[in-house]
Amino acid sequence: MKLYLLLPLVLFTLAAQTAPPIAITSPAADEILRGPVTVTGTLDLPSFVSAQLDFAYASDPTGTWFTIQTFSEPVIDSALAVWDTTLITDGDYVLRLRVNFEDGTFQEVTVPVKLQNDVLPTTATPEPLTTPEGVTVFVPTSFLLAASPTPTEVPRPTPTALPSNPASLRQNEIYASLGRGALVILGLFALAGLILRVRRF
Repeated sequence: MKLYLLLPLVLFTLAAQTAPPIAITSPAADEILRGPVTVTGTLDLPSFVSAQLDFAYASDPTGTWFTIQTFSEPVIDSALAVWDTTLITDGDYVLRLRVNFEDGTFQEVTVPVKLQNDVLPTTATPEPLTTPEGVTVFVPTSFLLAASPTPTEVPRPTPTALPSNPASLRQNEIYASLGRGALVILGLFALAGLILRVRRF
């Protein structure tokens, strides 16, 4: 059997042996936390019964622990819980991951952390820039642009209906006027014809 075929098996065995069976991989020790924090880790041990993720005040002499999340199955390098640090006061705390076994014993790991929700993170002061001419220029800080005014829709005037023209004629009235005019003209022609006949006699 060729040796290079055994290489993947050897690497997998070494990785399994070096991987911690119980660990809090995030957050790191003495890390400053703010707001909701995702706690990740591993709890994969033989004879696993249950596990729990707790926190405690670092300066509490009574050793009182507050449970964040409980587990009924092993977890391997995954998110364990989301810890809302805004619900407690700022200060030094300790995270603990404990695994309980069938024989009543347990194994645990702890990670110290700091909560600073009420303390704003410090921002670096802009450093002055010196031009070749020796003029000192400060880097401008960010500013807010004024919001552009929203265009206001101007109402258009409603057209007013005009009153009817009293001098306008309807179609039937026009026809009647034309008929009367034609009759008058015919009457004048007839009268002129009679006058001419009378003069001839």
